[in-house]
Order: sequence, then structure tokens, then C-alpha cells
Amino acid sequence: MIHDMKYDTSVLRRQDRALPREEACELLQNSEYGTLCMQEIGGGGYGIPLNYVWDGGECLYMHCAPLGHKLDCLAHSSRVTFVITGANCILPEKFSTAYASVLVHGEAQVVTDEEEKIHALRLLIQKLTPQEAHRGEQYIARAVQATGVIRLRITGSCGKAHRA
Repeated sequence: MIHDMKYDTSVLRRQDRALPREEACELLQNSEYGTLCMQEIGGGGYGIPLNYVWDGGECLYMHCAPLGHKLDCLAHSSRVTFVITGANCILPEKFSTAYASVLVHGEAQVVTDEEEKIHALRLLIQKLTPQEAHRGEQYIARAVQATGVIRLRITGSCGKAHRA
């Protein structure tokens, strides 16, 4: 169910810019990518843009290589933020920007269950390349063992917008 996402805009200083839940859900459902923000092992932050899919409930899924810096960061600390930004527009006459964005907070883990991995990869194909569903199934069968999948379990989210 799409409204299972834990959504709270009460933390915003500018309540007049709170993004309504329905618009936040639409942005989360339809955006192609977001930026996964993690903590590096030695301190500091690390953010990387990734394609993702939302399951309509409490999880986002991303695919990746089975090894790498982001997985090292997640092994160090599973607490992450994922930032999705919709279309924006510079408003030069106002020295401002019109935008909409959603921040998702949660716990990210590498998916080890093969059925869940296949499910996540199918969701990604349905969202990003639905016209290639048949070839996508063939790709999944060939590459599932060599493909990493990250599950971000949503613990909270908030959306904000500035209208033109």
C-alpha cells in the first residue's frame, strides 16, 4: 500500500513548503534516481546517485556491484538517507529555485535472499525498462548471482517543495 511510508513534515522549519503526502508518494514512485547518503568508515559522508524502485510500502531497492565502497560504507553503518529531487527550475527574478524533493531515512542492507533479489530486480525492470521485460527476465536469470541488491527499509520520510 502506497501510504505505508512513514511520512512526517512536522520537522520542517518552513511549513508553507511541506510537500503533501500524495505528491511525495508520486515523486518517490516516478523518479528515476536518488542519491544514497552514507557514512564513511573513517568519518565523513559519501553520497552516490543510484537508480531505485519503491515497493509502494516500506522499502526502496537499488542494484549495484556485489563489492565496492558503498557496500563497505553500509557494512560500517546501515543508517542512511536517500534524497529524491523532482524537476526544478531556477527563478532568476526571485534569486530562488522552484523544486520538490523527498528525503527518506532508513536502514540499508545487502539483500542475501535470492527470491527477494529477483523480486527487486523485476521491480526495477518494470519501472525503468518495462518495454524490455522479456529480456530483463533473461538478464536476471544470467546475472542474479553477480548482482548486488540493496534494500532500504524506510524509517521516516519528509518532503518539501517551493512552487514557482
